[in-house]
Amino acid sequence: MKIAPGKVVTLAFDLCNEAGEIIEASEITGQVSFVHGKGAIIPGLDQRLVGMAAGEESDFTFAPAEAFGTTEGAPTKTIARAEFPRDAALARGTAFEAGLPGGQKVKLVVDTADDKNVTVRMVHPLAGQTVKMSVKIAAVREATPQELATGKVMTKPPPPPRKS
Repeated sequence: MKIAPGKVVTLAFDLCNEAGEIIEASEITGQVSFVHGKGAIIPGLDQRLVGMAAGEESDFTFAPAEAFGTTEGAPTKTIARAEFPRDAALARGTAFEAGLPGGQKVKLVVDTADDKNVTVRMVHPLAGQTVKMSVKIAAVREATPQELATGKVMTKPPPPPRKS
């Protein structure tokens, strides 16, 4: 079966910076499964996987726009000023790191700030960087209706319905 939108893809990978240093590897974090075409992975990889099948391997290089974007293109969020320490310098361009659920980190860059609100850009730590990726397709299968609706892979089937 070939990779196409709506298929569940499982792959092993190494993600490297432009110098070839490994940033993340599925050998450590585990293989990744996702519904193709639902925006769960970097856009450039989603596009380049089309037509590949289980067992195939490939190496790719992604410019920032195809990978983790740029600081300027990062999504913004408005946060109440009270969420920041009183003495925090919140001038335009000030950057700091914040934790996300699941342990991921995001860089927040101040766009605007006043007495009530601070608008920040949520910048991926690899934004603005060219990255390289080596992938091996482990499996390709049809997505279930629930996976297609939610865009999330069911790693195990839901429990059977209870009989009343």
